[in-house]
Amino acid sequence: MAAWDFLLACDMDGTVIPLEEGAGWEADVSAFRERVVARPELCLAYVTGRDFPLALRGMEKHGLPRPVYLACDVGTSVYIEQAGAYVLDGGYARDMQEAWGGVSAGEVRERAARVAGFQLQREDRQTPFKVSYELSPSADHGALLRALEHRLGDLRDRVRVVYSVQASDGLGLLDLLPAGVAKDFAVRHILRDTGLDPDRLVYAGDSGNDAAAMLAGFKGIVVGNAPEALKRDLRRDAARRGISDRLYFAQAPYAGGVLEGCHHFGLL
Repeated sequence: MAAWDFLLACDMDGTVIPLEEGAGWEADVSAFRERVVARPELCLAYVTGRDFPLALRGMEKHGLPRPVYLACDVGTSVYIEQAGAYVLDGGYARDMQEAWGGVSAGEVRERAARVAGFQLQREDRQTPFKVSYELSPSADHGALLRALEHRLGDLRDRVRVVYSVQASDGLGLLDLLPAGVAKDFAVRHILRDTGLDPDRLVYAGDSGNDAAAMLAGFKGIVVGNAPEALKRDLRRDAARRGISDRLYFAQAPYAGGVLEGCHHFGLL
């Protein structure tokens, strides 16, 4: 029997962490924290592009409620809270290794380096299961992505390309992951670990790297500050899959939008 009644999985930056400063935004975070803490039957998970140390710093800085699960590095690592500390899920790490199918991050990085216009992110943003780049706001992102597909060649079927754009400045963010792996993969793993029915899961996000989880058939909250292009694409793709009723497009941004969506789904 599951230890919780519901699972709420949230992206961090741009979702429960505001991209702007101000007392009003932090008040929404405080309200989110209070509502989550008041519901011990709710299992909370953060699913973020941040690495583990940066995710912990974000939680501390913004006073976020502590999650049971912390999925980092765009879903390529999972940590579980045990006795007040977070422990790496070793079984999930083995799943990542199998998902590469014998490919190494170094090989993927070497292929992608042949595409002029990709700027490798800092070394501390690279992991054995994730190669990350930035794309200049002024670049033709579509052309760069097509060039990447060509350069990957025979590795295309074993690499997942996750692309998103920072709404604040148009900077492109690109993550190359094992095929089939992204935030939705981590969310499914966490859901299985909780023993909950999929209908008991709600996922909240704001950017392109949340799209796979949004379209996986779970209940989803698209916070109000999500880019209009993403909202349009999600509406189109959800309609094609017959899951339009599973997505809620909040009016409020950030944590306020998460609360609005949770109210819609009867979660908080």
